[in-house]
Amino acid sequence: MATAGRRVRTVWSDLNGLTHGRYIPSGRIEHPTHHAVTTLVMGIDGEILPVEGYSSDVGFRDLTATPLPDTRRPGWEPDTDVAVCRLTDHGGTPLAVCPRAALERAIEGWRAIGFEPYLGFELEFYVLAPDPDAPSGWSPAAGPGHRVYGVGIGGDQTGMSLAYFDMCEAMQLGLEGVLSEFSPGQLEVNLHYGPALEATDRAVVCKEMTREVAADAGLLATYMGRPFPTAVGSGLHINLSLVPVAGGRNALDEPGSEHGLSSLARQCIGGLVAHHEAVAGFSAPLVNSYKRLMPGLIAGYWANWGLDNRFATYRVPAERGAATRIENRMPCGTASPYLSAAAMLNAALVGAVDGLDCSDPQVGDADEAPNTDRHTPHTLGEALDAIEANAVLAEAMGPTLTSTYLALRRHDLGRWEAQQTEWNPEEITPWELDTYLPFY
Repeated sequence: MATAGRRVRTVWSDLNGLTHGRYIPSGRIEHPTHHAVTTLVMGIDGEILPVEGYSSDVGFRDLTATPLPDTRRPGWEPDTDVAVCRLTDHGGTPLAVCPRAALERAIEGWRAIGFEPYLGFELEFYVLAPDPDAPSGWSPAAGPGHRVYGVGIGGDQTGMSLAYFDMCEAMQLGLEGVLSEFSPGQLEVNLHYGPALEATDRAVVCKEMTREVAADAGLLATYMGRPFPTAVGSGLHINLSLVPVAGGRNALDEPGSEHGLSSLARQCIGGLVAHHEAVAGFSAPLVNSYKRLMPGLIAGYWANWGLDNRFATYRVPAERGAATRIENRMPCGTASPYLSAAAMLNAALVGAVDGLDCSDPQVGDADEAPNTDRHTPHTLGEALDAIEANAVLAEAMGPTLTSTYLALRRHDLGRWEAQQTEWNPEEITPWELDTYLPFY
């Protein structure tokens, strides 16, 4: 990939789904950087949690963040490239609490049984404009002529769609398209599928780019699951396909079989449905996330699957052949792409290894006539309980990562509970807006 930046912005992710890094001279791309390991056990509020091996017990020691030259690409800042880092200790061992390493482990699990996972991401978010009369100081940047899939002023009256299009192309992010979504001010960026780790790296970089390009224009791009009570939420849809490591055709596709799906495809769906509640815990990380995961918002609530049916959480689009895939519609826009992808791959892998089959597909409106009584947890606390109750998925994600993730999420939940605010899924509180908008 052609790059020419005088400097490189390094990027790595924490368990809150936020990125860190530094600027380095271009000539030092081969050199590791070092950061306090405590960064990985810090809450959104900067509170350092007492996690053994990562906190004061080791003197806030360094982690090693090594820029990966094959991830280097043109960035969105002038004369600056961007590169993703691998996180290790000083001996080169991947850090147990690194989200990217969790995804690498999930990928290796699939390779061990002969398959290479491919992922494609759809990123939904709102573009907001300053509004002194709004509770948060921001309102959707849209006018009365908005329409879903509208183009030009019918979908985006800020010009950000074209700005994102041009930037994704310049950064070689594998853009498939930029479109307006259901609610005014809501956009979606679709990235082409690729090998799971490479595709997820691109999604992480794309999320960072969209927020900063908006900020440069005096706007705010937010991935909050549901920033407005009268509008739909934003998700991070993940599309999964599998190819034999030895080469060959899409392993989810089987012409002539029921629905054109292979037994492996049915097993993957079976695993996802079986572990639905715990997958939600890794895919919807914030208190606000559960105000999106509700009936009526077409957002991945029910533990079901469907054929080209957006009321189902695990949707199998109509295309077959190389395009056969399973779309996970549950993840919140604020989710870590690494963690949500790892949870999806691990749940699907359990289905394949255990030979789980899936039930019949959801037909029609799941909110009116669901074919299951299982659904995502109603609150973050319930979702974290679901992770703790699911030893299989917790082990697959990594015991240390899981326990640390739970501690961070319960820390965030505790801050919410300290407000003594009654839970109302139809109300977006000032605390949520003040806490999450600056980061997500």
